[in-house]
Amino acid sequence: MHELSVAHAIVATVIEAVPPDASVDVVRVRVGTMSGVVATTLEYAWDVATVGSRLDGSSIAVETMPVTVRCQPCGRVVTPVVGVRCPDCGTPSDEFVTGRELEVVSVDLSESASVS
Repeated sequence: MHELSVAHAIVATVIEAVPPDASVDVVRVRVGTMSGVVATTLEYAWDVATVGSRLDGSSIAVETMPVTVRCQPCGRVVTPVVGVRCPDCGTPSDEFVTGRELEVVSVDLSESASVS
């Protein structure tokens, strides 16, 4: 299950990016269907990867991105139906627009209630 190592890498990235006193609620990530990462397994791995860290108790929101390619003859961005061929003209394409990403999109921080 390489999703656990992916989750650990995301945890490290977020911890490095947010201020030390920040409390993280949700980490939003984008995962392409061709990235090799299974979204549901990543969500499960998140709970394991965050235990004992500053992100313990946070959640991960995974947006799954479909494969889209740019068809050179048509000039359009399309979702291929068979392999990576344009569904309109049948031309194969190797110019992926979406579907291979694995990125942290945003981090939702908790609002700390100040006690006076």
